[in-house]
Amino acid sequence: MISKEELLEGVELLYTGKAFKGFREDNPFVTFLGYDRNDWSNIWVKYGGRRIFTSLRDVMLKRDTTISV
Repeated sequence: MISKEELLEGVELLYTGKAFKGFREDNPFVTFLGYDRNDWSNIWVKYGGRRIFTSLRDVMLKRDTTISV
């Protein structure tokens, strides 16, 4: 994921990280919820109704839905 882009809440991302409990490879999309308070390299996403804490390295943009900074 490119770190010089700002994600907006609700953006759909492709999850490419290590599989977690309940993750299905046939549905690899997560919804961006927000950045971690301590830095911009970790984020909160929603998957299957659950909040998941992950790194920006574990996601990719599904489509062009960012604002350049």
